[in-house]
Amino acid sequence: MKVNNLWLYLMLIIIGGCNAASSNPKSNSGFAGSTCPEKPSSTLDSKDVKAISIATSGTTKESGQLNTGKSLGYTFEAQSGQKLSYQTKDDICIWIFTQDLTLLSNTDLPKSGKYTIQVAAPKGSTTFNLEMSLGTLQTSTSPVSPVPSSPQTTPNNTPNTPPSNSNSSNSSGLTQDQASQLIANWLNSKAQIFSPPFDRQLVANYTTGPLYTDITKPGGSIDWLNNNNSRYDYRNSRVTQVLSFDNSGSQPAMKVQIYEERTLYGPKGIDSKQSGSSTKNYIYFFSLENGSWKIYDYRTAE
Repeated sequence: MKVNNLWLYLMLIIIGGCNAASSNPKSNSGFAGSTCPEKPSSTLDSKDVKAISIATSGTTKESGQLNTGKSLGYTFEAQSGQKLSYQTKDDICIWIFTQDLTLLSNTDLPKSGKYTIQVAAPKGSTTFNLEMSLGTLQTSTSPVSPVPSSPQTTPNNTPNTPPSNSNSSNSSGLTQDQASQLIANWLNSKAQIFSPPFDRQLVANYTTGPLYTDITKPGGSIDWLNNNNSRYDYRNSRVTQVLSFDNSGSQPAMKVQIYEERTLYGPKGIDSKQSGSSTKNYIYFFSLENGSWKIYDYRTAE
């Protein structure tokens, strides 16, 4: 969620362990290596911190240039019980911190919220490539559940929205109204995406990244529905409240509360386990693709 100035300032003085150099790809097993100091020798500048969404299917890749005395940081949202996995072939140090600045000694994520990855070079300068993924909390044979969306704007169905930080000097350029409209468009398209004709072009119009992949890949949501002679019917899906909006960095995010009624029809009729109504909080992540903002990913939130 939104990184306020105080939290970001405190993040600049965090400490931790790191990876050891190796000729083979590094993974979580090298979390605290002998070539890295116990404490970072450099602090994080706010302009060097990037908000990202780490995929739960496939990998999220980041790269950059590191110099002695300068660190790069990545913030991401995760759920309690998830595990961060990463791999790199480069000689870099990695520290992982919780939102309350607790240094982690492993990559098991103990609580839901924001985490920070700090990356630095143990000496000299280097370029690096880092691949990351989040282990899922549970697995299912059902299709990826399409994220509920924003309501159509009517006088009796207007979500309670807090002020956005669209005037921030670190603004991504995405406004809260644009983000809300994108979610609304996604809502309106789901009936055509998750039931015949399974319109993949609509998926491309409104999504990118992990969400697009999960829906359109072989064995993904559309394939599952089509191969199992099934379809979703969506009724009365709406955002009941916009809880927050962070438009900083290259991947802005919006947290919303959503009410949704949906029904999954299969060969034998209604699947009661995948049907019904619910009210949940979700975080949507957005990414700019060829000049157009799209939904990059989403996850449930407390």
